[in-house]
Amino acid sequence: MEPIFAAALSRLEEMHQDYFEYLDGLSSEELDWSPGPEMNSLCVLAVHVTAAERFWIGLAIDDISERDRPAEFLASGYELEALKARFRANSAFFREAFERQDGSRLTETLDISHYMARPPQLVTRGYALIRGLDHTAEHMGHAGMTRQLLDRR
Repeated sequence: MEPIFAAALSRLEEMHQDYFEYLDGLSSEELDWSPGPEMNSLCVLAVHVTAAERFWIGLAIDDISERDRPAEFLASGYELEALKARFRANSAFFREAFERQDGSRLTETLDISHYMARPPQLVTRGYALIRGLDHTAEHMGHAGMTRQLLDRR
């Protein structure tokens, strides 16, 4: 595996472990708890993050998955192990897919409007890889805060 993909996988798996810490020990009702209006539950965050990872990082490696982004924010009723399985499936998928990647392709440009309902926007495959990791990290902070609020309610 090329070093850039090994580093991306390592960071992704580190963040997944952090998500597991935020989710561990919670019932499905607790996973669905929201700190307030217009705020996401841990369940929503897990479903959204795993779908976004698969989309953005998939875009980087030319293996894009379909997603229903609005539905991600309605997710509820998941058991802990089902949410963890989503993270594990992403790790396993990327571990295998990254073995076949050529880092020189990360400079290729894509128009993401072909995959999302957005105006034309050119990005490199490298940007998509970074965006997938960055997005996971961004919501990891939200998940940590949500867990703290849940534990203190």
